[in-house]
Amino acid sequence: MGSNLQKLLEHHHQALSTNPDHFVAQATTKAMALKNPTIEQFDHAFTAVAGGPPPAFPFPSSHEYYKYMSTDNDVADIRVPFLAINAEDDPIVRRMPDNGDDNPFVVMVLTRGGGHLGWYQAGSMGNIDRWTNRPALEWLKLMGDDVVHNPIAKGGRIFKDSDGWLREEGQSRLGCKEIGDIIEGSTGELNILQGL
Repeated sequence: MGSNLQKLLEHHHQALSTNPDHFVAQATTKAMALKNPTIEQFDHAFTAVAGGPPPAFPFPSSHEYYKYMSTDNDVADIRVPFLAINAEDDPIVRRMPDNGDDNPFVVMVLTRGGGHLGWYQAGSMGNIDRWTNRPALEWLKLMGDDVVHNPIAKGGRIFKDSDGWLREEGQSRLGCKEIGDIIEGSTGELNILQGL
């Protein structure tokens, strides 16, 4: 995974290095110099330094970055039905609070295998499908059709705005929009994110 991230970084190396004195350019150079990096080595060289804006970034190490960004910090505060599916052999998510930190809104599923977003299975017509699609859709259907709960905040009707975003009345900063195949790059290259 570290090498795949390095390839992605290489694809954007020129844009990230326009000002050689900038900390992002320096982190880019450092990450590009790594030989067959692990994800942790890549994150130490680049992501922990240039992965976001100050004041949180830069972090002194990948471990500090992981600690700060961990969802463990937020599980107890979730107030909507939430399903998390993780794999024991995930090289990225190394700890999962198996009881959802006793939060009644949270259901945690832990599979024996699957890696990081893996969970592939044989599909119809010789295709390969992700195993998680079915339980995720079943969970969404269950929550939408069968679970009755009191809303935390007063919500409104769902509408499509003038730019095609689905929004809820009273929540103008939140929304979703179908944008098509986000794996296809703007240069026409396919699967530039494959393997991440």
